[in-house]
Amino acid sequence: MNEAVLFESVLDRLPKKGGEFYMVVPDEIAVQFVEGRKPARVRCKLNDLVEFQCAIRPRGGGGFYINIGTPLRQEGKFVLGQKLFAKVWKDDSEFGRDMPEELFELLEMDEEGKRLFYESLPSHQRAVIYYVAGAKSVQIRIDRAIMLVNRLKGKT
Repeated sequence: MNEAVLFESVLDRLPKKGGEFYMVVPDEIAVQFVEGRKPARVRCKLNDLVEFQCAIRPRGGGGFYINIGTPLRQEGKFVLGQKLFAKVWKDDSEFGRDMPEELFELLEMDEEGKRLFYESLPSHQRAVIYYVAGAKSVQIRIDRAIMLVNRLKGKT
């Protein structure tokens, strides 16, 4: 499924203290992406304002949702209870996140680091990519990439 699918939802929050913000994904939409109860990597655009990579995740009591983290809420100025117009489509990127150029170049130069990165769990790969990509300056992305590859190699 590479076609975008549209739906409406509402920004909600889990009731526990510090609960995550999320939006419900209607079952008829989620089943187009999710196989069984395993999260599916997708790209999402909310209210034609914010585009991001995420997962459609199964909820404990049934149904599906997408996390809407603080940076996304701030960028889109989304507030609890707000109606969200979502467009989702399959994420075809290799890792479920776009690899920052700085990390890609470092892995191309460091065979051991590349091997260890590729042997990591997909969720760990995405965490590394997310952290490196989150830096605004090139130098900080380079520094973060070096630090995390060294951490993979046990050189913290």
